[in-house]
Amino acid sequence: MKEAIFFILGTMLGGMFGAASMCILQINRTSERRGTEHEKEKCADTFSAVGRRS
Repeated sequence: MKEAIFFILGTMLGGMFGAASMCILQINRTSERRGTEHEKEKCADTFSAVGRRS
């Protein structure tokens, strides 16, 4: 019974640590993104039709 509790506790803590570390790595990846000029060119026509009426 004691082993099952340790297994469940370890699985929960490991899952939480894994999810937290993946979130931290993703935040680090998006904060270091470069190439904003390319993104501006890629999304240049995204809002072009907002003020126009056809």
